[in-house]
Amino acid sequence: MYAFSEPLLLLMGQSPEIARAASIFVYGLIPQIFAYAVNFPIQKFLQAQSIVLPSAYISTATLILHVMLSWVLMYKVGLGLLGASLVLSVSWWIIVGAQFVYIVMSPTCRHTWTGFSWQAFSGLPSFFKLSAASAVMLCLETWYFQVLVIIAGLLPNPEIALDSLSVW
Repeated sequence: MYAFSEPLLLLMGQSPEIARAASIFVYGLIPQIFAYAVNFPIQKFLQAQSIVLPSAYISTATLILHVMLSWVLMYKVGLGLLGASLVLSVSWWIIVGAQFVYIVMSPTCRHTWTGFSWQAFSGLPSFFKLSAASAVMLCLETWYFQVLVIIAGLLPNPEIALDSLSVW
């Protein structure tokens, strides 16, 4: 859907300018989808052990880097919307990488993380049952906001409506 976002948005009645801008932004978010998929198990692994401070430090450092990279790619390099979305993707991958490095290198996780093994797949059906409801909840939350943005784009003055949503 991300790859065909412009024709899909045009089919839904969005203005060509908004559909084009949205498609440019969405192209840079494609790597972020995979970062989400990797990040959630890592986060749950750390949270299950009440390890949250390293994630907070990693997120804070990534935020600072994110702001700087956004400025460079959007204004200095001139990538605009594509630069903004690429920085979002890079920031998520930095968080994923840093948290994984923490898990592998930290003495706190040395007893709970012993490396990759096939044993991790032994309880997959049970894990799927547990995580299905959570996945539906996350999808509904994301889709709710995306539908709201699409509806705002159909209002009489879509640029102002979408600008106000981005501020919100």
